[in-house]
Amino acid sequence: MILPFRVFLIIFALLTGLITSVSVFAEEVFDRLDGTGPSGKKVNVIEWEGNLEFHVYPKGSLKGLSAKLDDREKGKKVMVIAYRFGAKNRPLVRRAILGVPFQKELKAFVDASEKEFDKLAISNRPLSGNWKPFRLDAPPAQWYPDGDERNEETPSYLGEFKRAPSSEQETSSKRRPASEPGEGKASKPVPGAEGSLNHFDF
Repeated sequence: MILPFRVFLIIFALLTGLITSVSVFAEEVFDRLDGTGPSGKKVNVIEWEGNLEFHVYPKGSLKGLSAKLDDREKGKKVMVIAYRFGAKNRPLVRRAILGVPFQKELKAFVDASEKEFDKLAISNRPLSGNWKPFRLDAPPAQWYPDGDERNEETPSYLGEFKRAPSSEQETSSKRRPASEPGEGKASKPVPGAEGSLNHFDF
């Protein structure tokens, strides 16, 4: 049975609209931080002399930064980075594949003399010159960007960044019966590929 030309056009229009909607939705869910995403922010990540440097455009965009080293897979180190662009905005978690042999004791620095973009660096050693110490936010709770099925159950913006004070945690843990099913069984992240995004120079 041959479909009338008009029916064919309607079906084609519906399929095209569906594909476009999916593409737009995907872009809204995952901001590549290339200046064209929902945040409007652009981030370049550069490795130099054992350091990881961040250039965030436009200047004044970055309100906080946190990071942790993902070395769960032998021979493949990745830096998990959470960018905080506003007091009310949840941090965006991204992954940077490392060529630098980082250790877990991370130090952060900011160069406030840069006038065109926010300039920060993460290192395992002190930096001199215009670099001043920068206080990192609490490490992100998740290993992968939001929406990745390899994440733990608790995303970063509900975990480390909005964690209840330790006194409240202790109190709530005392209220729970010790025989509660699943008590003490923390979910473990599943080691996987190096991440869904090559974070360098975008």
